[in-house]
Amino acid sequence: MKLPVQIIFRDLVPLPSLEPEIRRRADQLDQWSPDLMSCHVVVESEANRHRQGHRYRVKVNLRLPDGELMSGDRQGNEDIYLALRESFDALDRQVEDHARRHRGQVKQHAEVLHGHIASLSEDGSGRILSAAGETYHFDRSHVLHPDFDRLAVDQEVRFLEGVTRAGREARRVCAAAPMNHLPE
Repeated sequence: MKLPVQIIFRDLVPLPSLEPEIRRRADQLDQWSPDLMSCHVVVESEANRHRQGHRYRVKVNLRLPDGELMSGDRQGNEDIYLALRESFDALDRQVEDHARRHRGQVKQHAEVLHGHIASLSEDGSGRILSAAGETYHFDRSHVLHPDFDRLAVDQEVRFLEGVTRAGREARRVCAAAPMNHLPE
């Protein structure tokens, strides 16, 4: 981090063990993105609550060369250390996602394959022949819509590919529908 971590305590007496924990968690953010500019942390106690005690909130504002990330606006907890952990965990995910986007890495969604049911058995399993001519096995637990019992041989289906020790497997099997009406 280019600038030292700034920590502010509002409406509470600073705990001696809290500041080193905040600095440790802020230093861990550098593992995702070494070009972090600054980190500003506000630890505050919400208004006194007579029946439930204090609620603590830890707000973290992280500046990057091309933006700003924040967490803790909505998180709050009666345990100050739990509020700290929740806020920094949320920021960890944001920094990790930001670093992936910056590197051009995005999650790839599995390709939806098309085929038709080649066979069905009474034990709740079946085979699908894909449009590319490959055979996929599936069972009752992999069928989304309609129910397994309503499937028929030669029915067109969509599915995702899975690989097991036994070979190719069809997962999330769904009856093919016209493009303008997909099942929800």
